[in-house]
Amino acid sequence: MQDSPEIKLELTTPEDPEVLGLYDAFIREADGPLEYEVDIEAEIAAGPSAELVAPNGVLLLARVDGAPAGIGGVRHLDTDVAEVKSMFVSPTHRGIGLGRRLLAELEQTAIRHGCGAARLDTSDYLTEAIGLYRAAGYREVPAYNSNPKASLWFERALD
Repeated sequence: MQDSPEIKLELTTPEDPEVLGLYDAFIREADGPLEYEVDIEAEIAAGPSAELVAPNGVLLLARVDGAPAGIGGVRHLDTDVAEVKSMFVSPTHRGIGLGRRLLAELEQTAIRHGCGAARLDTSDYLTEAIGLYRAAGYREVPAYNSNPKASLWFERALD
């Protein structure tokens, strides 16, 4: 019988080198089909949003058996609705529930800050992410921002 992997989530910053490595992989996967419409290298160089820091945001680094395995952020914690940003689990760590655990912790962070709902945007070709969001209770809503890379918008009431 194989032991379950040890999963830890920790607060981090957009400048953390481990975060930057995961962010690079995230952008290449999320923006890959858009490579002629966006400057992927510039987006990678910019790193995760500076809005993912206190007091109005949080950025988490997920580790599996000590190795960096995923990232996720939540911002606008000073409003009624929080926005989940930059959710990513490395392909080698998918299928162990890490994405759901990361999303749940981001939602709990929003709840602790008084938010009543969480929303996010994504692209229609990120089918694994869409499946995760729908399984977590997110429902499709009309566009709430003008993100040119997004084609789907979701929201979930937090309780």
